[in-house]
Amino acid sequence: MSDLILCGPCGYAENNEKAEKWCTVCEEGLCADCEKVHKSIKTTRNHRLISTEDYRQIENISVNLNCEDHDKRFELYCKTHDVAVCLSCVPTHHRTCSDVIPLEKAAANAKQSTALADLEDTLTLTIQNLEQIIADRDSASKKLENQKKTIKNAINATRARIMDKLADLEQKLLSELDTKHRDCKSEEGKLLTSLNNSERDLSCLREQTSQLKSFASDIQLFLGTRKINKAVYREVESVKERIKCFKNYEMNLTLNPSIMALMNELDQFGKISVRTTTTNLPFKEAKVDQAQIELRVSDMKNINNVRLQLSNKFKVKKEKSMWLSGCDMLPNGNLLIADYYGKSGLREYSEDGKHIHDIACSYSPFDLTIIDTDRIAVTYGNGQYIEILDMKYNSVERKVKFKDDCYGISYQDNKLFIIIGGIVITDIRGVILKTLNIGCGLYLETTKDRIYHTSNFSATVNCISMTGEKIWEHTKESPVDLSGITVDDYQNVFVTDKATNTIIAIQYDGRSSKKIASKTDGLSKPNALHYNKDKKVLLLCNYEDWVVLYNLVE
Repeated sequence: MSDLILCGPCGYAENNEKAEKWCTVCEEGLCADCEKVHKSIKTTRNHRLISTEDYRQIENISVNLNCEDHDKRFELYCKTHDVAVCLSCVPTHHRTCSDVIPLEKAAANAKQSTALADLEDTLTLTIQNLEQIIADRDSASKKLENQKKTIKNAINATRARIMDKLADLEQKLLSELDTKHRDCKSEEGKLLTSLNNSERDLSCLREQTSQLKSFASDIQLFLGTRKINKAVYREVESVKERIKCFKNYEMNLTLNPSIMALMNELDQFGKISVRTTTTNLPFKEAKVDQAQIELRVSDMKNINNVRLQLSNKFKVKKEKSMWLSGCDMLPNGNLLIADYYGKSGLREYSEDGKHIHDIACSYSPFDLTIIDTDRIAVTYGNGQYIEILDMKYNSVERKVKFKDDCYGISYQDNKLFIIIGGIVITDIRGVILKTLNIGCGLYLETTKDRIYHTSNFSATVNCISMTGEKIWEHTKESPVDLSGITVDDYQNVFVTDKATNTIIAIQYDGRSSKKIASKTDGLSKPNALHYNKDKKVLLLCNYEDWVVLYNLVE
């Protein structure tokens, strides 16, 4: 394509004039004079005009505005089939569809649509997944290097203690090591190349999405979103398929135990073996939305229909003094319970109440949150620090100290949200990103864009943005003793009240609430609360002894 964009109307009159503007509706350039005419005509005065420089940002992003079957411009949109159609498509393919609407109406809020937001989130999260996977593979590659160095050191140390005649055997073994190491590195290299290509392609799609969002028309953005979404979906599925069969290579050296005594009879210095194990890397799923255009209030669930169905109830191992202060559910379905007053640390139970084991902690654990399949973050109350625990290796990955007590904690988008006086937001390394100086209770919960917390001082349950702006506030009649807080799939909030021995459900907009469990349901000082979105299970820990699992029926 020529670098010069010519005016379309002037070109029709065989007069080549340089365009200064681009009409995203007519899809042609306009010189200064034609721009004035364009704005003066009733049918085109509301067309969106952008500079030719801005048009350059999206000119190579292909969004088809015409029907391939009838070569006519798309004017309608069929909700049933989620496709744009021209006027000729309706009687042939969409005659029985009752929800064919004008395309302009369907695309009216394209830049504010959840489809665009989901696409951007999908691209960002998938690239983050790839970065983590690539980092893991780089680490595995470095581990192979370290294994190679260790083996070479062992070979050289052994060689120093034996006769020079074994030099030939040593060389044979080193050659075998290099060959097997090269084979392992080759396999890792192929995988990393593939993952890097996926990252590059997704980064390109993210850039295209950003450019469409900034410069394209609503219709272009509407159609482009779907096209890019499908490409992202294919790439995500491809990456997921590839990482199913990741292999870790572990090279080990086996020395012949009789080498010193029988060195004159041996024909091999040692043996290089490679043990292959399969590793399952976490891949966080993003919402790839192929059809939804906007989040409607009708999609939310009214709390009047919410009820709890008892799934299981059991007692934890009794200690002299107990406060079941925090809980969460592991990816494998097991329960983790923090006992702030006890001596057992974190307790792991199966869903049917079987005690698995206790996890020793450096201090009394107050609350916890799951980071991924292997790691959890734990707060230690007046110990004034948190720890990232690696459950796979039973070790402390990181300890972060603060100047005040650390209580409720939640994990969201590679960030930790901790109640330390107010709400402190850190990255996964413990570096403070933001501090919200607001009055809080002991617990909080987070979703993608919101923070929920209680305040016994004002007897309120609060919903705020990630920057601390108030979204809504729900006030309860005093006296209350609000503790655990959690949120379901529809942003309905659940809070425990030890003063009345109840679980309270608060509607997603904060306008109404109701009690969904009470003392007659076996509640005795209900405290810690957690909702698992995968299993749709509500986990409750009373102040002492009892743990209750409810199925959340909505």
